[in-house]
Amino acid sequence: MQLSKIYANKDFGNVSFKNGLNVIIGKISNREDRELDTHNIGKSLLLEVIDFLLLKGIDDKSKYFLTRHKIFFDYVFFAELKLNSGQFLLVRRATQNNTKISFKLLNTKLDGFIVDIDEWDYVDLPIKEAKEKLNEYVGFDVLTNWPYRKTINYFMRHQNDYVDVFKLGKFQGVHKDWKPMVFELLGFDGSLLHKRLDLNEQFEEKKKELQTLERENGVGSEDEDKIIGLIDIQKQTLDNLAKNIDDFNFFEKDNIEKDKLVSELDARISDYNARHYYLKYEIEKIEKSLSADIDYIDLDALRAIYDEVQINFPDTILNEYQKVLEFNKQIGQERNRYLKENFETYKIELDNLLIELYKIEQEKSLILMEITNKSSYEKFKTYQKQLAKTEAYILNLENKLEQIGNMSRIQKELSEIEEQIKLKVAELKKVIYAQNHRHIRKLFNDFTIKVLNAPSILSVKTNKANSIDFEADYQNKEDLSITDLSKGFTYKKILCAAFDVALLQHYNDKSFYRFVYHDGILDSLDIRKKETYIQHIRNVVSEYNIQYILTIIESETSGIGQVFNFTDDEIRLRLSDESCETKLFRQCF
Repeated sequence: MQLSKIYANKDFGNVSFKNGLNVIIGKISNREDRELDTHNIGKSLLLEVIDFLLLKGIDDKSKYFLTRHKIFFDYVFFAELKLNSGQFLLVRRATQNNTKISFKLLNTKLDGFIVDIDEWDYVDLPIKEAKEKLNEYVGFDVLTNWPYRKTINYFMRHQNDYVDVFKLGKFQGVHKDWKPMVFELLGFDGSLLHKRLDLNEQFEEKKKELQTLERENGVGSEDEDKIIGLIDIQKQTLDNLAKNIDDFNFFEKDNIEKDKLVSELDARISDYNARHYYLKYEIEKIEKSLSADIDYIDLDALRAIYDEVQINFPDTILNEYQKVLEFNKQIGQERNRYLKENFETYKIELDNLLIELYKIEQEKSLILMEITNKSSYEKFKTYQKQLAKTEAYILNLENKLEQIGNMSRIQKELSEIEEQIKLKVAELKKVIYAQNHRHIRKLFNDFTIKVLNAPSILSVKTNKANSIDFEADYQNKEDLSITDLSKGFTYKKILCAAFDVALLQHYNDKSFYRFVYHDGILDSLDIRKKETYIQHIRNVVSEYNIQYILTIIESETSGIGQVFNFTDDEIRLRLSDESCETKLFRQCF
């Protein structure tokens, strides 16, 4: 894959790239403003735009320059990519809705910087799906288990990607995220190192789990026999307490049964009291009824009244009234006899009820007295507390014993993992010995010799942690010592360039990247070395059909009375601080 065009729908330094050497050159007129050479003219920002079009994720929109500045809100960017199949792929991504990507596959490159495309093959794909689709389009047969976004920064070095040859600025996470990839990039089995690092993660997780168990439980696996002995002692204590409780007279009857009995007695007392009140009321009523006098009419007085008013008192009335009185007298006698019988019955029942009620109250009192006996109750509570405490202690010890079992299991697993690590390390050493990276190492050394006349060594080794380390250093010819060149940042950048170019040379016959973009790679390098560097790059790109993109400040092309020149065809874009229109975005911001 190579870059063909980068352009936008509005003010922008649209640029087309070719095979071979491509130069983005910036001119700084105001030498007093040191910030202009890297930011304001857009030399480095172009690389950001390319990365954006190759679907770089945006974690913080408030800090990313295309989404931070309002002037970019209506920008739409386009990238025309030359695929290894010979076809061209057009990528569309806007600053607004930047998670929506469009693609169009072309048989030939576009004629110019066309923004109005009639039909897209895929319109507004979500960013995740778009990365997967672009991964399909590029069709790499190198590092097939790794997406293109993992390796792209080796071939698009930002200013912060020259600190380490192998570990890019974005690789801030664990080694498993990048070392297996580099291992495979060098020609080895990346899955082997991935498994080794995965085992290391498992080992560390298990070790932390073991340490947590030991800290939380205050014991180690070596305390197992001691814990078992303590459990036996406490169980014996528990048995003794249980026997004391069983033999305690206070609790010969079940407490639940006693409570139940008291409840039953309370119910009977309630019923008896209700009957007591009824009988007492009926007896009082009968007594009142028996004591009441029956009123009779005085016949002599009645006769006197008749004589007073000179009315004859008929004998017939007298006879009838005497009959009524006699009848009432008989009824009253019968009623009184019935009441007296009921009175006696009620009185007997009441006496018996009071006797029974007294018995029940006494029984209840005795039970309550037994239950509330303070000394017995307190003694029982002491036994009960000791029993509960002992049971809890045993449970705690059993839990510790269970955790010790877990510790032993984890220690066994740790031992098994350690054995697996040893086997993997042995395999790694074996594959390293196979020297699959020999060709890349040769190309790497050729680069530094031709550019700096300084040999260099690219090496792979196992470290003290039984993992893999990658090293790239300038090397003395006579021995294994590292020269001071490795310490300087300027010369460290050359090592990075040597690695990137060596990879492109090595995988030239594969479907892989066919371009590399180095931002500011030659800054501060001696002018003679710059000239040698450029000439070597021209030779390499010509022989291997590689696209090399370089950004440089115009002032960096001369020094000590010497100048090296780029051809007009090599210079693809000129930027300067002379005006807003000469900057990348043709405006000042």
